[in-house]
Amino acid sequence: MFRVGMFISKRKHEPAHYMLKIESFSILSEAKTSKIESDVFEANGYKWRLDLYPNGNDEENGAGHISLYVVICDTETCSKGWEISVDVCFFVYDHIHHNYVTFQDVNGHRTRFHEKKMTWGFDKLIPLESFVESKNGYLLNDSCVFGVEVIAVPEFTQVDRCLLMTRPPAIMNTYTWTINKFSTVTEDVLYSEVFKVGKVKWKLKIYPKGYGLCIGTHLSFFLGVHDTASFPDGWKVYAKFKLRLKKHGLKSDIEEETDNWFCNSADDWGFSGFILLSELNDSENGFLLNDNLTVEAEISVMGTLRYFF
Repeated sequence: MFRVGMFISKRKHEPAHYMLKIESFSILSEAKTSKIESDVFEANGYKWRLDLYPNGNDEENGAGHISLYVVICDTETCSKGWEISVDVCFFVYDHIHHNYVTFQDVNGHRTRFHEKKMTWGFDKLIPLESFVESKNGYLLNDSCVFGVEVIAVPEFTQVDRCLLMTRPPAIMNTYTWTINKFSTVTEDVLYSEVFKVGKVKWKLKIYPKGYGLCIGTHLSFFLGVHDTASFPDGWKVYAKFKLRLKKHGLKSDIEEETDNWFCNSADDWGFSGFILLSELNDSENGFLLNDNLTVEAEISVMGTLRYFF
């Protein structure tokens, strides 16, 4: 579940945020205590605690080791979609050399805490056999000291992203929507069923009598991202796409191509003046067959911003 690769080093100065001293460690270990939760401490405006498994976290295959984790606490007051990126460093005091052994992710990866990831650490921090060996200095008079630093990543580095551009397969990039009895529609706006292209869910939106400055003169047609309320703050999705109005028979369809970065402030995009209502309703043009209107969206290129680490 948690990273097994560690970068181990030493330093003289103590942890900046929290230290936990344990006396009579052997009694704690012999009692088969599964987990020790520290008291809550503050760092970077958030509350945290240490979770220590003196005999290892069996559920994560950490048996026979010291398992150590940092847990974010009291997140009930955080805004929806909260997220914090931090650099985590664990400490164990070396009583022989009078310094701290530090443990960090071997690749220097930052850790993102959010609603679905409240805990991070090492299942196998130190083998228990090595921890109790006197020559290693972790125990002195059956006492030991653990610590942690939780350093918030500056805002400008938190928003570093990787832009992943893809071309959805042709057999999976087009959605067709037929609106029956179009002339009887009374709603100002119609929504298609939700469909998925790539890893994003979409929906089509049509204003039968027009939208904005085109009310009463045009049909308005848009592509939108679905369920944006569940997305994290700052989300962005790029799409190059065509919106198409199908003609029946051998006549050519009408289509418009555009592209857009979808985000919180622009979660749909398209054309207010897609087609004149007079042209749409002209039976010779072949848009309405048995009063059914068929439209399509074809997404040829997509781009998503994601964390690069």
